[in-house]
Amino acid sequence: MTDLAILASSLLRATARARSLKDSTLIVKLGGSAMEDPTAFAGTLDSIAALHRLGLKLVLVHGGGKPIDRAMAAAGLEPKKVLGRRYTDEATLAVVVRVLKDNINRDLVEKLRARGVPAQARHSGELQVVMGRLLMLPGIDLQPVDLGFVGEPTYIDAIHLRVAFVDGFVPVVPSLALDDAGGWLNVNADTVASAIAGAMQADAAYFLTDTPGVLADRADPSSLYARLTIAVCKELIANGVIDGGMIPKVEACFEALDAGAKRAVILDGRNPHSLLAEFVGDTVPGTEILS
Repeated sequence: MTDLAILASSLLRATARARSLKDSTLIVKLGGSAMEDPTAFAGTLDSIAALHRLGLKLVLVHGGGKPIDRAMAAAGLEPKKVLGRRYTDEATLAVVVRVLKDNINRDLVEKLRARGVPAQARHSGELQVVMGRLLMLPGIDLQPVDLGFVGEPTYIDAIHLRVAFVDGFVPVVPSLALDDAGGWLNVNADTVASAIAGAMQADAAYFLTDTPGVLADRADPSSLYARLTIAVCKELIANGVIDGGMIPKVEACFEALDAGAKRAVILDGRNPHSLLAEFVGDTVPGTEILS
């Protein structure tokens, strides 16, 4: 087969898949690696723009761990972790809110609009879609551990997100929640993405991270698991195959599926076009986790 024939075949296959997925709802969690590398960042935004033009409904969720660390250092604040989560006192919360809302979210919206995507920030007033409460994790003695202003989602305004789709918008949601008193809470971005995926009964939730997916051997990219069930994932966690920072990624997939999302996929955010690769290739370019 000639190069031109291969290209034509790939284009026809991609077009057919995209057409079959028209009007599907996708939740995309943009991770640190995808935002820190300029090439990966631009490629991911180009992919989101392409999927939007093909008629897919997208919600983009983002955190901002590394920019927040840099902003804290500039403010003379020392990051503190408790049980693997950022302890968030009032001073830290002010930095988190400023970086997520005024810097990262605004930048994402502007860059998407420059690509012809009608992106819309969803974090203020009637456009706030994530409500939450303080997250209290059990400690060694089963007593609640104080994490400061760290929260967990309690309610996702799925109606407003669906209205945004009807109006043609792509909502861009930072990993923040409002509590009942109207105060901000710092929420893990994977957790926000999984909560939105469940509330929207999403066709797929994509978590862009800094690895190819779940690996049997972290030193060997070819040991990628293409598909895993929740039960097998739990076995791999118990056996130490899935460990460290991959555990919360996998657990976010569990939460999305348990809440009603149809698929959850971990993708390599360092690959500029990993989000589009599924529509072109014959295999999932990451790890798909199924119920």
